[in-house]
Amino acid sequence: MSVRRILAKTIDTDLEYEAIGIDLAKNCVSTALLTTDGEVVCIDRLDYSELEKSAQVLTPTTFAMEIGRASCRERV
Repeated sequence: MSVRRILAKTIDTDLEYEAIGIDLAKNCVSTALLTTDGEVVCIDRLDYSELEKSAQVLTPTTFAMEIGRASCRERV
């Protein structure tokens, strides 16, 4: 399995992905994409609009993200 770092702000919609991990920020998203060939592709800063456009074109894919601390706090 190889890892390559992409500096572009787009997802290659010609590839198929097993899963796409996203890390949400205020104005952009960082992504780690696992292709069906086992290759890991990383994008540091992806605009939300680009993520939405790509997601609409991709074959069915699992998107995953971590839950932030503020979302996990219990109410007392």
